[in-house]
Amino acid sequence: MAEASLIAATTPDTHDGKHGRVRLHKHNDTGSKTDGSWMDRERHDIQTYEYLCHIGEAKEWIEACINEEIALTTDLEEEMRNGIVLAKLARSFHASSVKKIFEVTTKLQFKHSDNINCLFNAMKAIGLPEVFFFELTDLYEKKNFPKVVYCIHALSHVLAAKNMSPSINNLVGKLSFTVDQIEATQQSLEASGAAMPQFGNIENALAKAAAQEAEVVVVESPEDIERKEKEAREEWFRQNEQLFVQVQTAFRCKLARQVLLELKEADRVKKVTTVQAVVRARTAKRRMNSMRRVKAQTDKENRWIELSSNEQLFVKLQARVRGKKDRTIYKARIDHYHDNTNSIIKLQALWRAKQTRKAYKNLTSLRNPPVKIIQEFVHLLEDSDRDFEDDLDIEDLRQHVVKAIRENAATETELFDLDLKIALLIKNRIGIEEVYHQTLSEGAGATTTAAYYKKLKQSSSANAQEPRASTASHAEKCMAPFVQHTLDKDARSKLEAYQQLFYLLQTNPNYLAKTMHSLSKRSGGTVLKVLEQATLTLFGYAQNIREEYLLLNLIKTSIKLEVAEIGKLDEFWRANPLFIKLVLQYVRGAKERQFFRDLFQPLIKTVMADSNLSLETDPSFIYKNLIRIDESKTGLPSTRLPDASLEQITADPEVVALLKQNTDQLKDITGKFMTCIIASLKTMPFGIRYIAMHLKNAMNEKFPGNEEEILRIVGNLIYYRYMNPAIVAPEGFDIIETSVSPAQRKNLAEVAKTLHQISVNRLAGVENNECLKSFITSSHQKFLQFFSEASTVQSSEEFFDMDEYMDLTQQKRLSVFISPNEIFQVHDALLSCIEDIVSDPSDPIKAVLEELGPAPAPTDSLRKETYLNLVNRLPAHDSETLEHKQKLLMQETKRLVLIVIKTQSGKNLLDILESPVTEKEEQFFKQHIAMDMKKLQDRSDRKLAQNWRQFVDADSSTAPKVVTQEDGQHVAASVSSDSANTTMTRRTNNSNWKSMVDTGGLSFDRPVLKKDVPLAVAAAGMDENNLGSGSLFFGSGSLFCLKADQTLSFTFAAVKMRALENMAKLEDAGLVSKTDGYQGMINMIASDMLNRHKRKSQRKKEGQALQRTLLNLEEKAKYLEDQKQSYHDYISTCMGQHKKTLKVKKGPLPFTRQYFHLKELQKAGNVPQFGSFKFSALDLYKRGVLISMNDHNPKQYGQISLTISSAEAGVFTIDASLAGVKLTEPMELRLEDLLQCQYEGVQSMTLFEMAKVNVNLLTYLLNKKFYV
Repeated sequence: MAEASLIAATTPDTHDGKHGRVRLHKHNDTGSKTDGSWMDRERHDIQTYEYLCHIGEAKEWIEACINEEIALTTDLEEEMRNGIVLAKLARSFHASSVKKIFEVTTKLQFKHSDNINCLFNAMKAIGLPEVFFFELTDLYEKKNFPKVVYCIHALSHVLAAKNMSPSINNLVGKLSFTVDQIEATQQSLEASGAAMPQFGNIENALAKAAAQEAEVVVVESPEDIERKEKEAREEWFRQNEQLFVQVQTAFRCKLARQVLLELKEADRVKKVTTVQAVVRARTAKRRMNSMRRVKAQTDKENRWIELSSNEQLFVKLQARVRGKKDRTIYKARIDHYHDNTNSIIKLQALWRAKQTRKAYKNLTSLRNPPVKIIQEFVHLLEDSDRDFEDDLDIEDLRQHVVKAIRENAATETELFDLDLKIALLIKNRIGIEEVYHQTLSEGAGATTTAAYYKKLKQSSSANAQEPRASTASHAEKCMAPFVQHTLDKDARSKLEAYQQLFYLLQTNPNYLAKTMHSLSKRSGGTVLKVLEQATLTLFGYAQNIREEYLLLNLIKTSIKLEVAEIGKLDEFWRANPLFIKLVLQYVRGAKERQFFRDLFQPLIKTVMADSNLSLETDPSFIYKNLIRIDESKTGLPSTRLPDASLEQITADPEVVALLKQNTDQLKDITGKFMTCIIASLKTMPFGIRYIAMHLKNAMNEKFPGNEEEILRIVGNLIYYRYMNPAIVAPEGFDIIETSVSPAQRKNLAEVAKTLHQISVNRLAGVENNECLKSFITSSHQKFLQFFSEASTVQSSEEFFDMDEYMDLTQQKRLSVFISPNEIFQVHDALLSCIEDIVSDPSDPIKAVLEELGPAPAPTDSLRKETYLNLVNRLPAHDSETLEHKQKLLMQETKRLVLIVIKTQSGKNLLDILESPVTEKEEQFFKQHIAMDMKKLQDRSDRKLAQNWRQFVDADSSTAPKVVTQEDGQHVAASVSSDSANTTMTRRTNNSNWKSMVDTGGLSFDRPVLKKDVPLAVAAAGMDENNLGSGSLFFGSGSLFCLKADQTLSFTFAAVKMRALENMAKLEDAGLVSKTDGYQGMINMIASDMLNRHKRKSQRKKEGQALQRTLLNLEEKAKYLEDQKQSYHDYISTCMGQHKKTLKVKKGPLPFTRQYFHLKELQKAGNVPQFGSFKFSALDLYKRGVLISMNDHNPKQYGQISLTISSAEAGVFTIDASLAGVKLTEPMELRLEDLLQCQYEGVQSMTLFEMAKVNVNLLTYLLNKKFYV
């Protein structure tokens, strides 16, 4: 039954002249009954199939009206329930009926019924009879969906008759549905109990309804009566068509069974005769074979008796004959070899070359090459001397870069501290002025001063006991971190955390990509849209190279995440990927506008210049346009039938001529557009090509073997998403300056539609236009080739010349222009998705978010944008980072694996590593190591001799005393052991040699050797201690040093054990997998073999990039040093300004402690430049400056004197004495350190490790005594 349904749905019968009519077919399956019920089931299946076709007709017509794709035919009922599609349809022909469309798609809400009412209003406005209207519950509650489809069909006829939309197509017999889809639709119809409308009688029903509403009484003529009787008969035949079909089918089945019985009877007689003949023939053959066997046995016995009597003679004779024959053949073979030695050598070479080419082809073509092929080409990875030296050069440069980065990071930290100190000094200067004015207003008397100290002390005590009350508003609190040069510690800490957070978001695309991916699954479109806007703001809308590079990395990561979620390739066509929204925002920049202007402007102007141009290829539309033209010219009804069928329309000669003319023009113009697009490959912006490349790569990795379909997806991105809007709406991309008329827009839309059909090879809407179909099909491969080339570009790092040090060489601070609201919204989104973003609790973004705490709520007062500097507070670039360690581990493991597979074989790498080691393999391993050691020794000897010659040529007069070289094995040096471990630069000159002689050190690219140490060991970066403990050193094949621990023995088994340990670490890092036998490692080694010729150019580029980075770092270091010097100068200026008093200070009162103190200083000639003051500890204790002193009670404070002097601006020397005896050594206190303590919120500090003082009161005292 199910098979019959599928066949009926896919084999339309056109013999009776009616398109789409389906013929019933009976199928003899074991599950069917012998009665006639199969015809009923078949009829129901056909009826369901036709109903699905009518739904497909409605879907195609709606898509043509609203110019966008909607759900599949089988899913259309569910999508239309919210009324969004129907509201868009209503807006397409009667926009005034649709004020607003409620487009929330997360769940069905009652407000969606407003969308459906928009369609009801629009249908009433255009005059569709209400008898065709469906009820709201028919769609919203899925009570009668066939009535909805019937209404859409009726609406299409009314709109097409008014030239307001294209005609609806007849797709019965043209669509295919699976058995499951047909059965599911039948069950849905039976569950709803809805009656199936007569779709074939819509036009008559429309006419009848219109006549009833108009209530027009017409006197019928005899001809009309006869015509109506004829139509009634035809309608009766149509209504009983299934009955006639069943009767005819039953009759044909009966005739067919009679014929079949007759054929079977004749065939049965023929088969019986044939079987009898075969049996007789086999019996005769068996008898004949038996007679032959008996005769042969008798002859054999007779011969054996004869041979047995002369057995020994025959044996000797046979042996001599065989020996002579073999000797003759062997001699002929040897002579042939001697005569054709050159040819044989060539043949052997050709055979070996063929086998090698075959193996290399397998290496290049196989996705997972076996270990055996890798073993054949291990020699490809052996490095030359120059390669080895270049690797060492690059490593030296990298170390210099890392060192420069660390130095710059330290300088930047110092600059940050200096900047804070400058701000504190400026604030203190303002505080000094306040103290001065306070002194002037209140007087300088002791009583007033003591009262002020008391007040300040109480204020300080209150601050220490309870937190300060905040009267600031919510907006002020939120805005505090973004106030320029704020000195609030909490605000600055929060600002630094936000700076670090947004730096991480910008440079690590995984955070934002996973956040948006997570929000797209569980949040509404509004939240996601806000985050998208903030994301584009974070990347500055890709206005500079760095931000564009980082935004492309974000899009690339989003592509990987979303492609990983797709189960089938077809799902991508129905999905609306999130990264597409970022792409559409990214590709609307100035570069793209200029590209589109240069590409499309001449062609679009040509299309718009022809006022008579029409590219319409729909015959129905052309036919109706002819009717409109005829009636406009004559003022009389057209002679053409307004409701003509498609066959009648295509039979009209004028329609055929216009259709051919329009099609030829459309092909010509579309061909020009396509030619220009293909020729624009070199000028196409890099960004869209890079995105297309990663979309293609992600799809190929997820769905291998679907290259052509994947290229169509890529083409949909490049053309439909990227180029199509510029063709349809050129004024929106500044391609043209004038407005576009509806006719011009229609022509441009036809061109864009045809280009889209070419890009995806879909022929919807042009099934009856063979000329256009052939053009689309033939042009599709050209477009696919263009998409393939367009999606093949270099990496973004190469294009933008970016590397891992890009941010570390920037002199200008990285910043973004963003509002606090956007910052808080991103903060809140990260907090809500943090578990989906990262799982590692030590991830830096978790630490930053924990430091920030909950996100503040956005407010209208925080919409103003501000500059947010991006700062990386993580440790400076370190060569020992996880990524670097993994890279070194990967290199080490590759070399170990190469050593292992050179020595041992197996079915896969895991089998080799886990198999036991035999004595033979151990001996082979030792021989291999001995050969590598000899190569390494020879290389070191050559390098040492070369450097020695360079040293002698550079300056023989300044060369240090070195003992001669003996047998190329040892060098006895007269240098100290300290200089023996000094490594000097490889690019030596005369001055470098002199400096090495002055310091007593000498180096030839490697550490200066200790006595009796083999050169090979030193060249490998080892010493005799490591050698003695069993360290390994090999090459990649050869040149390689692996320093092992003390327990690692120098054996092949130890090498395999180390390789297994490394493989386990790489598996934990997700770089290889044990489940596939570590095939991933073999694939990486094969890739290294194939790309060996690229390594030199890559090494050269890497060296140039490192040199360029080093120069940039040196320039940045110079810039930072200049800035540091300017900061120091400014601080000196600030401190100098502090010494300028605001009034002339009066001398101390006679016969006071201060008076005698100054007299003593003057007598000794040691008066500090900025003054000196002597206080008793009791006086400072009463003022609150002194809090306590260890080992002294307050009764002794009167005997303790504290002297504060300043000989340098901002630097104070404090002495303590008891009865004239010094208690401790003088200590130095700097004003900026005191201010730093105030900034940190420190209430008290300890002097001399014994005196505890109040920081605020001490600062006030110093300002009052020295600067006021």
